[in-house]
Amino acid sequence: MSKRYYFFFLVFTAISVWAFAVAGAPRDFLSVYALDVWQGDAIFIETPQGHQVLIDGGPDTRVLSELSSVMPFWDKSIDLIVLTHPQEDHMFGLIEVLGRYDVANVLMTGVNYHTRTYEEFKKAVEEEGARVIIARAGEKIRFDDGVEMDVLFPASTVAGQDAPADVNDTSVAARLRFGEKSFLFMGDAGMQEEAALVRSGEDIDIDVLKVSHHGSKTSTSQLFLEKTTPEFAVVSVGAKNKYGHPHQDTLARLTGVPLYRTDTQGRIAVYTNGERISVATEH
Repeated sequence: MSKRYYFFFLVFTAISVWAFAVAGAPRDFLSVYALDVWQGDAIFIETPQGHQVLIDGGPDTRVLSELSSVMPFWDKSIDLIVLTHPQEDHMFGLIEVLGRYDVANVLMTGVNYHTRTYEEFKKAVEEEGARVIIARAGEKIRFDDGVEMDVLFPASTVAGQDAPADVNDTSVAARLRFGEKSFLFMGDAGMQEEAALVRSGEDIDIDVLKVSHHGSKTSTSQLFLEKTTPEFAVVSVGAKNKYGHPHQDTLARLTGVPLYRTDTQGRIAVYTNGERISVATEH
């Protein structure tokens, strides 16, 4: 085989591999992926018309290989990054993403949290030149294909304020809607934030719940589950992690709700056309 034909063979093979990897994403569907970033969170969303959102980025560079599995290799732009809260297992990978992708917008709380990684993240956002949107209840992001993202928490801005003892309590909670179907992303919110959402009067009766804080004991209360009534639940968690996530108490509360886990099933894909939902897993 000549060098020229060998080159074209390699290009064809690369395109074929990519096409096979993303073939599961149906046209005209909203696609939501829980990326397998081990003990951390990273959610990738693509709307029917190709708008892309990344919620959190995991604890290391693993998010880059995960993105390459759900995005074509020539696509190096992301419309919106959401940092739910400035802890490393949600934030570190976003620094790498900001360095390698053109990012148009960043949604974050702006809370004061004094770590080197957070300073690096804010510097990366500034160098990228992305528009910063401060997260607070009432903030709405509309895409032109009928997909809507609403920030439900924090109730009011915490930008410039010192973080509480547990910065998890500032986690962005966001509801994603398309047609009749909706998702709820909870970051690392605890039961206190869950109770605040219940009291807020917001519509949190959703179809897919991204379980908070990797399924920790201090989140996903029984009251919260009764109000959200998820059809499916997804937990992002590392295999045999030192925290014991997801906790047995949380799993017990989720009894009866089909649960998908990145530690045992790898990357999880949820597709909806606004009327029906399907789920596919890597393993």
